[in-house]
Amino acid sequence: MGETSTFLLLTAAATLAISGMLLCNRAVVRARAFARGFYFLSVALSLAALALVLAGTFGLPEGPAHSRLLRILLFRGWIVVGVGISTTLLLALSASTRVRVLASDALRAFLTSAYVVRGLCFSVSISFFCTEIGKLAHDAEMRQFFLQSGYAVWFMYFIMAAETAGAIGLFVPRMRLPAALGLIAVMAGAIATHARNHDPFSDSLEALHLLILLGCIVVIGLLRRTIAFRLAKDGREEPALNWPERSGTHS
Repeated sequence: MGETSTFLLLTAAATLAISGMLLCNRAVVRARAFARGFYFLSVALSLAALALVLAGTFGLPEGPAHSRLLRILLFRGWIVVGVGISTTLLLALSASTRVRVLASDALRAFLTSAYVVRGLCFSVSISFFCTEIGKLAHDAEMRQFFLQSGYAVWFMYFIMAAETAGAIGLFVPRMRLPAALGLIAVMAGAIATHARNHDPFSDSLEALHLLILLGCIVVIGLLRRTIAFRLAKDGREEPALNWPERSGTHS
């Protein structure tokens, strides 16, 4: 099975498994524990990926085992993307006036938890930091790639600065939406560049992975705002749904 097929299959499997787990759970305490656990797992996997990238930069031998482990960590074992897509889909269903997915208190506790978006943002931010480290470590190759793609060298450094600024912005609640939108444009451009160069689609998988997660961050934020407005209109305020999240909201 090719890299693209494997990526899509594992993404779909993770989404289905996590969606099933969330829908089957009926305990609010457990749902909140799931959300906190997801955040800390995202942090652990992201920092492990960063450590492995730094180790490779400083001369750690890069054999087949290293490459396989790095690929798993870069995609966070498909757990983060599975949670992102599952949360987005379930919130979209809950935003529909015809589908009352949020009728379950346990499911609502997970979907409205600030830990979920924080975990997604942390994972994406560290991914971009890993990318910038990789670009700096292979500066000559990256210059050549940009030149062969029809771009000026200065544009490469502009993209690196934009990615770094966006990654930092994801850590700031009030900057998350514009930061995510900016990074979506950059990732869409990266995929389009590979397509124009007739590169294998597998070369775009990391950009596609980040594009999906960034899309989830944006859509989750907008859906939470929509649901919060609907609840307020019905006389049932739900502060945890606000975008950006209020500081101190951990439910």
